[in-house]
Amino acid sequence: MSKSKIITADEIEEVLQTKLSDVLRQRCEKASLIYEEISDIDRDNYIREVVDTLLKVYADADTRPAGEHRIAEWEKGWGENLDAIKKGKNVIDLIPKYYGKRKLVRWRQRIIRPLISDFDYKILSIIVDWVVESFFQNATTIFEFGCGPAYHLLRARQYNPDAQLVGLDWTKASQEIIQQVKESGIETKIEGKNFNFFTPDYSINVPRKSGFLTVAALEQIGDNFNPFLDFIMNKKPSICVHLEPIDELLDQNNLIDRLSTQYFRKRNYLNGFLPRLRQLQEEGKIKIVTEQRTYSGSFFIEGHSLIVWYPL
Repeated sequence: MSKSKIITADEIEEVLQTKLSDVLRQRCEKASLIYEEISDIDRDNYIREVVDTLLKVYADADTRPAGEHRIAEWEKGWGENLDAIKKGKNVIDLIPKYYGKRKLVRWRQRIIRPLISDFDYKILSIIVDWVVESFFQNATTIFEFGCGPAYHLLRARQYNPDAQLVGLDWTKASQEIIQQVKESGIETKIEGKNFNFFTPDYSINVPRKSGFLTVAALEQIGDNFNPFLDFIMNKKPSICVHLEPIDELLDQNNLIDRLSTQYFRKRNYLNGFLPRLRQLQEEGKIKIVTEQRTYSGSFFIEGHSLIVWYPL
C-alpha cells in the first residue's frame, strides 16, 4: 500500500511558477488534495485502457469526436444542472457531473489516485481562480465563452467585486441557468448570452478593459478556431486567457504526455491554436503574455494548458 501524499500550496506555486495570494493558499489547504502514487501494475493497466480507447471506432462518449454536431449532448448535460439549481438554488449544483467519474487523474506527468472526492474539480478551480485573480482583477467586464453552467464565472466575483459578468454558451440551458442564478440572488450582476464559436455574434458589445476567458471550451472546435480569433481581433479585449488542451506545450518524448496528445487528436480537440497565435505575434498583431503547462489533468488528458495574450 503506497503512502498518501498531499499537493500543497508550495507545490502548486512551483508548478505554476508563481506566488499564490493568501486567499488561494488557504484554498489549497482547505481542498486537502490528498492522493497516492499507483503501482507499476496499475500504470500498465492504465496505459492498456487508454490505448484500447484510442483504437476504438467511435463507439461511446470517450471516443466520439468533438464538434458542432454534439450540441444536443451539451444541452442535455447542462439541463441536468439547470434542473438541480431550480430545485436547490445552490451554487454547488452548477458543478458538472463529469468530475470525479474516474479513479485516476494526471499530475506532473504522472498518473495518480486521488483519495478525496472531486479532486479534479478542486485542483482545476484553484488554477482557474489563480488566473482570474492574476489577469482579471481590473477588468470592467469578464466574458467567459463556453461557460456552460457558469460555475467558474461565478467564482470570479471573489477577485473582482465590481465587474459585470457575462456567460456565453451555445446551449440554451446555459442562459436559463444564468437567469436562475440572477433571479435567486446568487449573483445579480451577471447576464447570459447565446454564442457559437463557429458563427460568432458581432452584435455583442465589449466595453473597454474587458477580459475574455475560456476553460476547456475551445477544445470543442478542433482546428476551426479562426472565426473566434477574428471576433477577438475585432472586439479587442484587454486580455484573453485560455485554459485548453495545447499539443505544443506537452513533451512528445514522455509517454503520458504522448497519450494525451493522441487522445486530443482522437476527439478532434483544439488543434493549431498556439502556432496561429505565435504567427500573429510575429506579424505584430498580438502580444503573448504567457504560454505554460499547469501539469494537471483528467484520466485521458492534460487539458488545461495556459495561454494569455491580447490584441495590439
